Amino acid sequence: MKSWIKKVRNCTQFRKRKSNDPNFTEDESAAVTVEFVLWVPVFVLILAITVDATVLFMTQANLWSISRDTTRLMAARYLTDAEAKDYARDRMAAWGDDTTIEASSTLSEATVTFTVPIASVSPFNIVTAFTSGTLGVTLTQHMEPK
Repeated sequence: MKSWIKKVRNCTQFRKRKSNDPNFTEDESAAVTVEFVLWVPVFVLILAITVDATVLFMTQANLWSISRDTTRLMAARYLTDAEAKDYARDRMAAWGDDTTIEASSTLSEATVTFTVPIASVSPFNIVTAFTSGTLGVTLTQHMEPK
């Protein structure tokens, strides 16, 4: 087996050829730079997708938290429907005006619904290439007795 490898290495088509050009060098140190330049966009894209997904998950968690607090205050009869909407809007100020908030209560239940377009939350808008939907949370709690 070793003799076969030696034959292949000695074959002229596999041997490194010397250049007749005096400016030509056999320095291959730039090969790493070329590979780096080729792979950097891939890593940046992966990083951007990760950041987008993280922000979407964080936004979803914040929506749940705000809706839980708002619905709890409505169920405890501390807030009316209009006050609950204002309370939630104040807590959602970081997401801008694109957030849709609906608050309603009956004699037995309090419900809060949040809807935020993904495009307004996603920092790089890479996720919008895969989906053009919205993040939404609807939470309902039973009203406390008077």
